[in-house]
Amino acid sequence: MVSTYKNSYKIIPSVTNMNKVNVKDIKRAIADIEKLNLDLGRLDRRATPDIVGFYGELLAWKQLKSHFGWQGFNIILGKGQSRADIVMEKKRRNLNVEIKTSRLKDEGFGNWYGVALNVKPCKIKEHSNRTFSHPKRGLLKGDFCYFDFLIFVKIHKIFHKHDFYIFPKDYLWQKRQKLRNTHARFSSSTHRIILSDRKAIPRIQKRDLQMIKQMEKYQNKWKLIK
Repeated sequence: MVSTYKNSYKIIPSVTNMNKVNVKDIKRAIADIEKLNLDLGRLDRRATPDIVGFYGELLAWKQLKSHFGWQGFNIILGKGQSRADIVMEKKRRNLNVEIKTSRLKDEGFGNWYGVALNVKPCKIKEHSNRTFSHPKRGLLKGDFCYFDFLIFVKIHKIFHKHDFYIFPKDYLWQKRQKLRNTHARFSSSTHRIILSDRKAIPRIQKRDLQMIKQMEKYQNKWKLIK
C-alpha cells in the first residue's frame, strides 16, 4: 500500500524491475515478518494467510537466488496479476515458479500441511482438450502449464523453521488423478497437495497416505530445476 504522504514510501516495483531487489532487502523483509509473527503470538493472534503466502515467496526467492543465482539466473518476484509468483530468467529462457505455502493445520483428521492447486486455461493448442470435471464448478478447461515448477514451503509454528519441496509440472500432471480434491471442506479447488508433519500421519485415506510418502521424497530436490 502506498502512503498518503507524498514520497514517504517507494512504490513496490513491478515484475519488470524487481531484479533490482537484492538479498539484503529480502532478508530484511523476512526478518520483519518473523518479528511480526512473534508479536502477534504474544497477542494470541496469527499472521494472516496473505502475509504467510508472501513470506513463503520471499523464502523461496532467497533459496532460488542461493542455488541458481551463481548460474546466471535472474530471480524475479512476480507482482499483482503476474502469471508466475517467481520467474527465473536466463538470457531468453524463462522458468515460471509457483509458490505454495502452508502452516501446520488441524482440520479434524490430524496435523498436516496442505495447499490448494487449480488447473488454469492453457494457451497451447495441443492441450485444448484437457478438461477437469469439478463437482461444483462443472467442466473446467485447463492444466498446470502456467508454471514449470511448484515449490511447496512448509512453515513451522516458529517461523524461523521451514522446509522446501520442489515438484516439476510434469510430475504433478502425471499424478493429477491422485491429487484430485475429494475433501468437501476444500471443494473450491480442483486439486490439493498434502504433506505430513513427520510426527503423526494424518487420518486420511490410504491412497492419500501413499501419495504423501511419494511427495515427501521431493524435499530439497533443487537439482530438478533446470
